[in-house]
Order: sequence, then C-alpha cells, then structure tokens
Amino acid sequence: MAAASPPERSAPRAPRPRWPYLIRQLAWASLDLVFTPKCGGCNQLGSRLCAECWSSFQRLGPAVCAECGYPLGPTGVCASGLQRAAPLMGLRSAVRFAGPLRQALHRLKYKRDIILADSLARELARAWQVYALPAWTVLPVPLSAEGWQARGYNQAALLARGFADLARLPYQTEGLTRIRHTPSQVGLPAAARRVNVQGAFQANPARVSGRSFILVDDICTTGATLAACAEALRLAGAAAIWGLTLGRVLPPADQGAGEHSEARPARAG
Repeated sequence: MAAASPPERSAPRAPRPRWPYLIRQLAWASLDLVFTPKCGGCNQLGSRLCAECWSSFQRLGPAVCAECGYPLGPTGVCASGLQRAAPLMGLRSAVRFAGPLRQALHRLKYKRDIILADSLARELARAWQVYALPAWTVLPVPLSAEGWQARGYNQAALLARGFADLARLPYQTEGLTRIRHTPSQVGLPAAARRVNVQGAFQANPARVSGRSFILVDDICTTGATLAACAEALRLAGAAAIWGLTLGRVLPPADQGAGEHSEARPARAG
C-alpha cells in the first residue's frame, strides 16, 4: 500500500528561528572568540562547519521513494529492497551519511561536540521544507538510561530541538521512553535490527494520544529504530508519525544519489 503523501505547500517556508536558537548561537559565537573552533567535518580551524564541508554534503530529495525515503534510481523505481514499516506514514532523510557529515555526526555523538547540533539542525529544517512535511510536533528518538549514563546527552534530542526552533514547530521530549537498553545496531542486518529494538520503547497515552509527530533521529540505516518508536506511539493512540533523520546510510553504488554528489575526503588534522 502506498504511503500517504504529505500536504503540499506553495513554497518552502523559511521562518525566523525562535529566540532560544538565536541565544544559543550568540553563546556559541562568544565561545568561538575565546576558543578557536574546529570544523566538525575536517578539523580545519576557524569555524564549526567550514564552507567547503557544507558544500560537499550530499543532500537528498525530493526524488525519493514515497514510502522508505530511499533515493530513486534513473528508472524512477526504488531499489533499496526495504519496506516501509506500517506504523510510519513515511521516512525521509536530509543528507547521505558519508564524508564530512559522517565526521561531524561522530563528533557530536562520541566527542561531546554538542555545539554542532544546532548547525546540523539546519539540514533537517531544509529537508522538512524540500519534502513538504507537515507542521507537526517534533519528537526525538529517546535514549536509554544506560545511554544517558554513558553519554550524558541525547544527540537526537539536540538535533530535534534545533530543528524545531528553526522551523518554529512544537517540540516535546515527554511521552516516548526507551524502556530497554539495546546493543548497538552497527553491523546488524535488517532483520536483526528489527528484533533488537522490538519492544524497546513505550509511549504515554496521556502525552501522545490523538497527536501527530515528526519523529527525529540522527542516522537511518534500515529504519528499524524509527519503526519501533512509531509502533509504541501508535499503540498509545498517536494519530500519525513521519520519520525524519539527518543522515541516511546508502551503499557505495548509490553514492551519487543525492542533489550534491561532489563529496571529498575529510582532511586529517
């Protein structure tokens, strides 16, 4: 069954960011005057993300599969072999997970470079416009208690907050909980990923019933985590859920399947 298409807009919206985003940007800029920033994509001194890394992002859309969000090939047919999980109305991603974006996300996720989140959230806001996704409540994929203890923050929540501020969308973190810590999905095939996260999330009907959400995560490989979250939200009475991720893992054969395919290797430093 084909996924429902999001409502069309006459033109992409570019709202002025909310004041919390602007205040954070001012705070980061003040820090940059004291501590020279390093580019999250290539480690070059001078900016949090340099212009060269920004320009090399392989941005996706709008020619993607209506259901799984995978870039369409020359024939216009989805070749991913993936199927949309029923709880999600559809899944979209902003940038191919490669090159400078991969480096920047690793810095955000594993090196505590949380300043990068607000900058990278600009790509989520751009994708929201390009795909004409609905103006629903933004909800991040939650982190487990063990994850919080190990990392101290949820990178998906930082990205989702920046995106919501940029797009002026409602934002909440309550209502969806990861009730079971799961091993890393890295290296697991699609079927094992689905089993790994099955039943790992729980939603509170008092917070989600009758509401519609844009569910945000940092990276999508098969969509198993987003589907498990959406299933929990649906069981709690959520009306509808779209999935939106910053990065999308694509095989090497599809490296040029974005709007910008002039990726370069990240500089060492």
